[in-house]
Amino acid sequence: MNFTAIDFETANSSRSSACSLGLVQVREGVITAEHVWLIDPRQRFDGMNIAIHGITPSMVQGQPTFEELWSSVEPLLQGEIVVAHNAAFDMSVLRYCLDASGNRYPDFQYLCTYLLGKKNAP
Repeated sequence: MNFTAIDFETANSSRSSACSLGLVQVREGVITAEHVWLIDPRQRFDGMNIAIHGITPSMVQGQPTFEELWSSVEPLLQGEIVVAHNAAFDMSVLRYCLDASGNRYPDFQYLCTYLLGKKNAP
C-alpha cells in the first residue's frame, strides 16, 4: 500500500497554531521519504502544549509560516492516501491553517489509525 503519514503539533489550543509538521511517505511498504518542519505559527505558545511536544517559541523563531511552507507540502499530499493517528485533529489543523492562509484544500483521501485500531480491537 502507498500512503503518506501526517502529524501536526500546535502551539496552543487553536487549530490554526501549527508549530510542527511531520510527513512520511510509504511506497510498497517501504519508507521512501521523511520530512519534518518547524513552523512559526505567529501565535502564543501554551505551557501545556510545550509539555506535550517540547517545541518552544525560540525553536520556531525564523522558521517559515504555514503559508510559506505550503508550496512544499501540497505536492506531498495531493492525490495521496493520508494516514494519521487521530485524523480528526490533524485534518482540522490542516483545514484551519489552509483557511487562515487563504489556500485551497488538496485533493486526497485520509484514514485514521486510531479509529481503525478501535474497530479491529477485540
